[in-house]
Amino acid sequence: MSILNKIIKKEEGEKEKVSKKVDSKKKITKPKVDKKTDAVKRVSKGETPLHYFEIIRRPYISEKAFSLNSEGQYVFLVADYSNKSEIKKAIEKNYKVKVAGVNITQAKSKPKRYKGFKNTRSGFKKAVVTLQKGNTIDVMEGAK
Repeated sequence: MSILNKIIKKEEGEKEKVSKKVDSKKKITKPKVDKKTDAVKRVSKGETPLHYFEIIRRPYISEKAFSLNSEGQYVFLVADYSNKSEIKKAIEKNYKVKVAGVNITQAKSKPKRYKGFKNTRSGFKKAVVTLQKGNTIDVMEGAK
């Protein structure tokens, strides 16, 4: 048994020497971050940065949406990969108003049947935009 122990210790010592050599060769350096490129434009899911006219699809027209207009809230269909800050910037640039807040809901796709055929209704993302007092948007100006 003592011979076997000596061989095992010898192999362990060789492994430690090899690992120490590898560790000494590695130099850990922090990546250099350029201050100008640190604030890179946000890229959603590997796609190019979006313009405001790509984020806002169209106004969402329903009875409930029209009742919210009197309270200074407007409903829009937006791109599925957009977030609240992108939607806020897009509304401010497109309609030239000040946005107080944005709430988002995601409607999932649903299976539907029509005359015996199965299909799915597409899902969408809806944003309820609250404007600051004194700001309004004419939602139906394009529908006249």
